[in-house]
Amino acid sequence: MAENPNRIAPSAAASAGGLGRDSAVIGLVCTAHFFSHFYIFAIPPMLPLMKADLGVSYTQMGLLITLFSLGSGAAQYFMGVLVDRIGARWVLTGGMTLLAAAIAMMGIVPVYGALAAFALAAGLGNSVFHPADYTILGSRVQAGRIGRAFSFHTFSGMAGFAAAPVAMTFLAAAWDWQTAFVIVGAAGLAIVALLLSQMRLLEERRRGEPALAKTPSGLGLRAIVSPPVMYMFLFFFAVALISLGMSGFMPAALNTLFGMGLVEANLILTAFLAATAVGVLFGGFVADRMQRLDIVAGVGFACAAAALALVGLTRLPYPAILAVFLFAGFMIGMISPSRDMMVRNISPPGASGRVFGFVSVGLDLGGVAAPLFFGWLMDRGAPAWVFLCAAAILLLAILAGLAANRYALRPVPAE
Repeated sequence: MAENPNRIAPSAAASAGGLGRDSAVIGLVCTAHFFSHFYIFAIPPMLPLMKADLGVSYTQMGLLITLFSLGSGAAQYFMGVLVDRIGARWVLTGGMTLLAAAIAMMGIVPVYGALAAFALAAGLGNSVFHPADYTILGSRVQAGRIGRAFSFHTFSGMAGFAAAPVAMTFLAAAWDWQTAFVIVGAAGLAIVALLLSQMRLLEERRRGEPALAKTPSGLGLRAIVSPPVMYMFLFFFAVALISLGMSGFMPAALNTLFGMGLVEANLILTAFLAATAVGVLFGGFVADRMQRLDIVAGVGFACAAAALALVGLTRLPYPAILAVFLFAGFMIGMISPSRDMMVRNISPPGASGRVFGFVSVGLDLGGVAAPLFFGWLMDRGAPAWVFLCAAAILLLAILAGLAANRYALRPVPAE
C-alpha cells in the first residue's frame, strides 16, 4: 500500500502539537502578566485627577502606590508557598480576580479610605504572578523553549508598563478617571474568565506524567535560607537597583553631568528601555541554547558595567552616549531569561513557587532602595557616580550569579 504523502510523521506531529500547547500556555500566562504590570502603572497617571476630585494631598495620593507595593512585596513568598501547596493555576486565577476587582472598585467607590483599602487588596492580588507564572511556565513548557517562554513573560510585563499611561489617559479624557478604572478592571475580569476556561492547559503536569514532587512542610524555610537562593535574592536585588535607578535618575544625571537638555536626556532613557525590551526577547533564544547561564549573565552585565562606567568617566558626544545606552540596555535585557532559568535550576523539587516568590521580593526591596540611594548621590552633587555605582552593582550581581550557579546541578533538599 502506498504511503499517504500528506501523513505527518508521528514525531513531527508531536512536535507541532507540543509547540501549539506551549504557545497557548505562554499566551495565557503572558496575557495575565501584561495586566499585572498594566495595573501597577494604572494608578500614577490618575493621581492628579483623583487629588482634584477627592480634595486630598499628594502625600495621601502617594500612599495609594505605597500600599499597592507593600501588599505585593510582603505577600509574594507566602503566595509562593500557596502555589506549592494547592497549585499555581488556582493561585494565579485567584490573584488575578482580586487584582482586577480591586482596580474596578476604585472607580465604583471613589472615597479615599476605600481607595486605600482597594490599593492594598490590589497589591495582594498582584503578589501571585511571579511565583505562579514561573511555576506554570517551568513545568508546562517543553525544556527547549523555557528560556523563550521566560523572555516573553518579562516582555509582556514591560508592554503592560508601556501601555498603562497611554490607555488610562485616553479613557479618562474620554470619560473620567472612575470610568477608566472600571473599564480596565472589567477587562482583567474577562481575562480571568479566559483563564478559567483553559485551566487544563495551566495544570502543572501533563496527563500521564507522575505526580508533582512533595512540597516542603510548613513554610519551607530550609529551601529558602540556603546559599543558592540567597545569592539569587541578591542578584534580583541588584537588578532592581539598576533598572529603577537608571529609569528614575538617568535623565537628571545626564542633565547635570553633561548639561544635556531634559528632552534629549529622556530620549536616551526611552532608547535604553526599548533596547532592554529587545534584549529580553533575544535573551530567550540565548538561554535555550546555553548551558552556563551564569556565564551569559556575567558577560551581559560586564559589558553593561563597562558601558555605564564609560559614561561616568569620559566626556562623550551625544550620539556616542545614545549608542552606549542602547548597548547597555540590550545587554541588561539579554540576561533576564537566563536569570529566571537560574532560579528554576536551583529550586528544590516541589518548591519553585516559594523560591520564585522569595527572590522576587528582592525586586521589591531594590525598588525601595534605588530611589533613596541614587537620589542621595544626586543630592551629593555626584552625577557621575550614578553611573559608576551602577557599574559596581552590576559587578556585584555577576559574583552573586556565579556563586549561585555552583549549586545549580545540586539544589538543596526540600524539607
